Amino acid sequence: MSETVYYKGTLTEVYRLENETLEDQCKRILQVEEFNDDYYDSFQEMVLDQSYERYIVQDGILYAVQRQELNSEDSLFNISKNEDGTLNFEVRYYNGGCSFDEAIEYAFENKKLEER
Repeated sequence: MSETVYYKGTLTEVYRLENETLEDQCKRILQVEEFNDDYYDSFQEMVLDQSYERYIVQDGILYAVQRQELNSEDSLFNISKNEDGTLNFEVRYYNGGCSFDEAIEYAFENKKLEER
């Protein structure tokens, strides 16, 4: 059932090994040797589906998600950078028309608008 949800938490960049692509990184996280699944088109897609809401990809960077659910009312999409490089987020949205990764994307877009 769809409802308005409200999350607040932190995104922490999952650093890549030297010369590792995003696809290689996702393969390593999945701990698989070969891609043999007709359902997914990439390891990235597989990670985001199998670990839904635990990882987010934004601008080619993989982030680990830590969050808590709070009471909900109106839509809200905020994100800010901490001194240690992690990102705090606060998103509140109706999950029947928006997914968690879309809400994070809106927060990144709002941050870019604020910086102009």
